[in-house]
Amino acid sequence: MTPPLVLQVANERVLGPSSRFVRAFGLLASDGLLRHTVVSPLAALGEGRETALRRLHAEVGELRPAAVFVQSPGAFPWTDEDVRALLSLLGDPPVVFWEGDAWGGRKQLTPASQAWLGAADRVHSVALGPQAALLRRHSRASVRYVPHVLPLSFDDTPVPSPGEAVDDVVAMGNCYVRFGCWERVEGGLDRARMVRGLRRLPGCRLSVYGTRWRGRGARGPAPFPCQVDILRQGRITAGWDHFSGYPRYFSDRLPIALYAGRPHVTSRQPGLEWLPGPGTGLHLCATPGEAVSTVRRLLATADDELHAAGLSGHAWVRDRFTDREALLHMLGGLVALPLPPADPWQAFVRPVVPA
Repeated sequence: MTPPLVLQVANERVLGPSSRFVRAFGLLASDGLLRHTVVSPLAALGEGRETALRRLHAEVGELRPAAVFVQSPGAFPWTDEDVRALLSLLGDPPVVFWEGDAWGGRKQLTPASQAWLGAADRVHSVALGPQAALLRRHSRASVRYVPHVLPLSFDDTPVPSPGEAVDDVVAMGNCYVRFGCWERVEGGLDRARMVRGLRRLPGCRLSVYGTRWRGRGARGPAPFPCQVDILRQGRITAGWDHFSGYPRYFSDRLPIALYAGRPHVTSRQPGLEWLPGPGTGLHLCATPGEAVSTVRRLLATADDELHAAGLSGHAWVRDRFTDREALLHMLGGLVALPLPPADPWQAFVRPVVPA
């Protein structure tokens, strides 16, 4: 029996083996669970919108996928008519929409996202609460939770001992504060407060990666493919997520930091009780001050204890919390696939907003 075909509509200008979800689809395909084709109209947008759409139609016109998996559309200017025309060409398969960003405040949902939400049969969001309510206004489908997981573009290499680190703490995340008091993205002030507190820790070797940071330890942006190696330069890693009022939200830096194999200190959003705890190297904090105090305590911990916790977090992410498990979670029921590991995936298997 021929495995079902899933068409992935990506949002990258250049597609390659390290493009998001491509390796995960490849693993499922190599196991004989599905077939996979990926397209990205954004790659041809430089030649004009109409040309990009014509090329897309020519590329997929003979396909009859069992499902279409759509990533956050990004910069391609989709319209309702574009989406309807593409789905009609494909035989009107069901659409699974993955929203991997948090939206709200000054960060507004794009018309392209609204167009795909209107056609989606399933909507999966990395944040709930106000985010789920926003997405539901544009979709007939239930909104289901899916956490940010480890992108499989990172190779599985041995975790070095914290004793080999050149920094005590590596903090990662862009600075979205201007003039010290105005935040461009909700949560930016708390991130800046945490960094200020880390800078005050006596004798702490600190590196802060991200755009627009100034002062001690500022290292500039961290290229995405290098994040794991950069995080391993510290004995401890730290971060602070935006949108603190969005239940269950965290960025992909949380799984990436755990995968790096270092104890990670970050913000505690509501509804994250299902995540592993300090024994797996994860320390969730309610305030920037608590985060700084936690880092101070960890700095006094022996390297072998830090290493044991870091290795536990690395294994937890590697074995159960990657793009592969997220696809099993999102596509299950539409495509015949095995279930992802019950821990943690059964903790949020139900839709969160009724259709």
